[in-house]
Amino acid sequence: MLYASDLITQYFPWYFMVSQHLKSFSIPHFVNGLYGSGYPLLAQGETGILSPINAFILFFLPFFVAVIVLYLAYALIAFVGTFLFLKTIRVSTLASTFGSLVFLLSGFMVSRYFQPSIIFTSALFPFGMYLIMKSKTDKRFLFAFAPLIYLQVTAGHLQMAMISASAYILFSALQIFLDKKSITFFIKFLVVIVLGFLLSAIQLVPSFKLFKLSQRGNWDPNIRYSYSLPPQHLITYIKPYAYGLSKPGDDLNFRQFGGGFWELNMTIWTLPFIFSLIPLLYVLKRENNQVIILYSLWLIFILFCFGGFFKPNRIVSLISDFPFRASARFLLVTTFVASALSAIGFEYIMKNLSKQLKLAVFFLVLASIFYQQMLLYRTYFIIKNPKEINSDLINKKTELTTPLELDWNNPKLDAKSFKNEFYKGLIISLFSLLAIYTWYLRETKTKKQAEN
Repeated sequence: MLYASDLITQYFPWYFMVSQHLKSFSIPHFVNGLYGSGYPLLAQGETGILSPINAFILFFLPFFVAVIVLYLAYALIAFVGTFLFLKTIRVSTLASTFGSLVFLLSGFMVSRYFQPSIIFTSALFPFGMYLIMKSKTDKRFLFAFAPLIYLQVTAGHLQMAMISASAYILFSALQIFLDKKSITFFIKFLVVIVLGFLLSAIQLVPSFKLFKLSQRGNWDPNIRYSYSLPPQHLITYIKPYAYGLSKPGDDLNFRQFGGGFWELNMTIWTLPFIFSLIPLLYVLKRENNQVIILYSLWLIFILFCFGGFFKPNRIVSLISDFPFRASARFLLVTTFVASALSAIGFEYIMKNLSKQLKLAVFFLVLASIFYQQMLLYRTYFIIKNPKEINSDLINKKTELTTPLELDWNNPKLDAKSFKNEFYKGLIISLFSLLAIYTWYLRETKTKKQAEN
């Protein structure tokens, strides 16, 4: 089993407790004795208990098998979502496969192996981009955004779900602007996004209460800019090893200012990055609006990644109770976009070659990726036998931690209230589901009448 940092001090224990509660048909509103005085495990969010994907796998499979299957399931989701998106923008099957593998093997996805909630939520992002493209020709796909947002939130990482939503909104707006479409679609799209987060209220309402009562609620606002991406870090697109490597949870051996290696790992590897520059020819010739949109999206989100290094981003210091940090996590969007552009560049180069040469180049580039990964990650992954992991936890050799430690000095802290927050969220979620379903039926009926 993979064994490192947050994976062993947080995620494995959380997933284990979640699997036990699921198999006993109970909900961990508050687990007595956890972290000493007890803890609202469901409100933690990153446990993934309300995710249909996580819950199904953790319920039906033995725990250590389930953890492996979770990684494999979300890897497949990321691959398929990217592939479908690339096919909708008319990229060939081979190039779409190439771009999907580039995204799946990117630094953003691989180096975070010990932060599964970030990986799992991010893996669903390509499906959102695919749904936007499909919605342009069939409005019924628009309504799939609400359950997609729910899946992203409950997969475990609200920040990545919010980053995804901001990308969906901007990508949709750019599509409407360049295609000169009606703004009505965009307004409907925004409403569906909002309904998606309301659908997730069953998770968000108790999680918000936990944030307000945790010690994180009193953080210094400057922490919001931790793990900002230094602009000079762009060189790692060409040279992934430029600033060294730090082990999971350890910044000491990382030579670049700004944070841990895994937070700032933006590489899609050297040859794919070179391929991602080739579509600039389309921009110069103004032949392909999608390429223009993708480059625009990359530029905007790389500026977000710069966090405190880019002064306009400091506006978040004015937002009360802003719960997020690590601006470099916007790399989800730039990594996906760069991977898509790499697929387009690959196709541009390969279009006049024979099938055999295309396959040869395909496998050659993949080999170069694996070779660079071997050089960069050769000491990065930590593996342990499951029995050793169990022993470490039972004998308390590893301390159980949480990013949202409760402040038991807060007079508003009431263990029983987390169950009430869950039911409040459930009511909001059910009303949201009813609204989405009713709206979908009306839109479908209107379309059928128009066709007749």
